[in-house]
Amino acid sequence: MRFSTVIILSVLFVACQSELDKKLTLIQPYMKQVQDSMNVKQIPDSMAIHFQQFAAQYPQHKSSEKLLYAATLMAERSGRYFECSKWCEMYVAHYPGGQYVFPAMVAAAHNYEKIEKFDKAIEYYDKAAKKDPNSTLGKQCAQTSAMLKKGLITPEQQLEYILQNQKDTAQ
Repeated sequence: MRFSTVIILSVLFVACQSELDKKLTLIQPYMKQVQDSMNVKQIPDSMAIHFQQFAAQYPQHKSSEKLLYAATLMAERSGRYFECSKWCEMYVAHYPGGQYVFPAMVAAAHNYEKIEKFDKAIEYYDKAAKKDPNSTLGKQCAQTSAMLKKGLITPEQQLEYILQNQKDTAQ
């Protein structure tokens, strides 16, 4: 009797867990690495989709912003450039004043460029350049956007353009 009561209570406890609690239980072992230092090197790549899904389902949760950005880093690290760019775009849309909005814009642009979605790359390079126009990276984003708008899409074409512009300004 006592054993069956314990079994029934255990089943009821599991059944009564909310969807939020279930998702938190899955990602909880990695929260400290994300919250404290955004150190995602030791987190398995397979967790990226869980982080992203949690943030998409619970965008107002206190951990969602960092989990989503961590997911972008993990996707990029594993060469999933399309996912990375889409998740960076999601980050920018959901957290326009967020701690990682500028690097998310740059990452979205760079990853869109990698998958040859040049219109989206230009859009995010322009956003990043506008967000921080005086920084070195902001200026590089503006320059990359200008090159892409000219149809200079290969690294060789871009390097040639940069070298030519340096010659022109040196004269």
